[in-house]
Amino acid sequence: MSETAHNEEVEQAFQTIVVGVDLSPESLYALDLAATIAQPQGAALRVVHVHHRPATLAFSPAASLEFARAEEETDAAIRYTVTQRLADFDGRWTITSRNGHISQEIRGEADDINATLIVLGHQSHSTIHDAILGSVAASTVHHSRRSVLVAVSPRPDSEF
Repeated sequence: MSETAHNEEVEQAFQTIVVGVDLSPESLYALDLAATIAQPQGAALRVVHVHHRPATLAFSPAASLEFARAEEETDAAIRYTVTQRLADFDGRWTITSRNGHISQEIRGEADDINATLIVLGHQSHSTIHDAILGSVAASTVHHSRRSVLVAVSPRPDSEF
């Protein structure tokens, strides 16, 4: 393969980037990083928020209704926040919500649109916490059939 052909492949490496957002500082850092990667590549961003409905809601219609209202409020807050954060992003971007297991749904969205990259934030917990409970980032990396970038925000008190 010639260097020119290789460079063209690299330039087109990121066509669509899926980024998971839940309004946590870590996910907003991931959104910013995804936009930074997408901008010079001309890649589109697909912002995904996943609602994880507890199974116990099935036993209470009132609780289920209240949870649905909370989901709508969360979706509105996400739309507002993402729109503000991507105000200077010149590329194409869309927001979608899905319901289910967070990692599965993010991977599913990436599969549905044939994304070239998934970007997720990661909130560091203790090693024991992550080992017992797992994390969305770990599950996505482990089960994905595409590249996953786990964005870890630099801590202001850490030394490099």
